[in-house]
Amino acid sequence: MRTTGSFLQRRGSRLAGFTLIELLLAMAIFGVISGAAFGLMSQNQPLFNQQQIQAALNISTRNAVAQIQTDIVNGGSGYYNTVNVPGWPVGVVIKNSVVTSAQDCHTGITYSATCFDSLTVIVSDPATTPVNPVASTTGLIPSAANAGKCTSNTTDTNTYTTIYVLPPTGVTAATYAANFFVGDQILLERSDGSYYTTVKLSAIGTAVSGGKTYVLLTHSILTAGNGTNTIADDVTGMSVDSSDQTWPLYCDTDWVIRLRPIKYDVDLSVPSDPKLRRTVLEKGQTPAVDGVTLSEQVIGFKVGASLVSGTTDTPTYNFDSSTFKMTALAAGYDYTMVRSVMVSLVGRTPPVQDPTYVFRNSFDGGPYQIQGVSVVINPRNMSM
Repeated sequence: MRTTGSFLQRRGSRLAGFTLIELLLAMAIFGVISGAAFGLMSQNQPLFNQQQIQAALNISTRNAVAQIQTDIVNGGSGYYNTVNVPGWPVGVVIKNSVVTSAQDCHTGITYSATCFDSLTVIVSDPATTPVNPVASTTGLIPSAANAGKCTSNTTDTNTYTTIYVLPPTGVTAATYAANFFVGDQILLERSDGSYYTTVKLSAIGTAVSGGKTYVLLTHSILTAGNGTNTIADDVTGMSVDSSDQTWPLYCDTDWVIRLRPIKYDVDLSVPSDPKLRRTVLEKGQTPAVDGVTLSEQVIGFKVGASLVSGTTDTPTYNFDSSTFKMTALAAGYDYTMVRSVMVSLVGRTPPVQDPTYVFRNSFDGGPYQIQGVSVVINPRNMSM
C-alpha cells in the first residue's frame, strides 16, 4: 500500500529542476546560437552602414541640385519691369576649368580644382527700384543748372569712382540710400541693352545740389577703359572677361541696379572632403567666409550652356566659357548668349579606411560608392 511519505518523495523528485548536465547543455546550445547571431550581425553591420551613408549621399546630392535648379530658374529676374528698362543682360556666369581627354583632374582619390567649375546666378534686388545715373563733366555732383541730368560727358566708371542717382519719386534720398550696403555689386546698363558693367560699392552717402538731394554711390576701383573690371571689384565675374559686352559710360536714360547674385563653387580647404557651397554675394559677403555647404564629398561639379547666336541655337552644351562668342574674333565669355544650363554633380560616400573593406568602385577605383546627377535648367527670363 502507498504511504503518504512515498508519495511526497516521488513528487519532490519531479520538482527538483535541471541537473548540472542539462544546464551545461542548454548553455552550450545558447552560446552556439548567440555566436551565430552576433557573427551574422557583425558581417551585415558594415553593409547596413554603407547603405545608410549611400542614402545620405543620395539625399544631399538631390537637395543640392534642387536648390541649384530653384536659383537658376530665376536667373536674370528681379529687376523692375517698366518703360525703358532693357532686357536683362546676363542670367548666369559660368567659369569652366577645362580638362582635355588626355588629362586627369585627380590623383588617386584626391581631386584638384580643375575638377570643378563655378556658377553665379545674376539676380537683382526686387526691393530696390532701379534708378538713372546722373553726373557732371568733372565727376562731381551736378551743378544747379544741370540738376538731375547728365551733361555731355556721362557717368564714367573708368575715370571717376562716384555715381550720383536721384531716388525714386516719393522716396527720400536717405531712405533709398539705406537699400545699399558696402560690398554690394551694382549693375550699370544702357537703356537699349547694348552694354553693361558692374562695380562694387565702397561707400554710400547723400549730397545736395540745386535743391536736389542725390544718393552718392562710391566704388573704390575704376573699371578699365572698355568697362571690364577686376575680379576684386566684381565678385560675380560678369564684367571681368566679357569685353565685347561692357562699357564705362552711362547717362540719365540708363540704369543703376542693385544685385543679389548667388554663387556656387567647391570648397577645397579640406582636400579629402570637397564641399559644394552656396553664397549670396551682397554686403561684401564671400564664399570663403559666408558660403553655406550644400553637399560634402563632391568629386565633380561641371556646368555647361546651350547658346544662341542671333537666331541660331547650339544643339549641344558647351563646357568652355572662353568660347562663348558671337564671332571668331570676339573676346569670349559672352554670357548674353546663354539660354539653357546643364549642371552635372558627382559625389561619393566618405572613403573607407578599414583594410578589410575590399570594395572598389569602377569610376575611379576608390574605396567608396559613387553617385551622380545631371540636370538641364532653363532660366525663365533668358528662355523668353
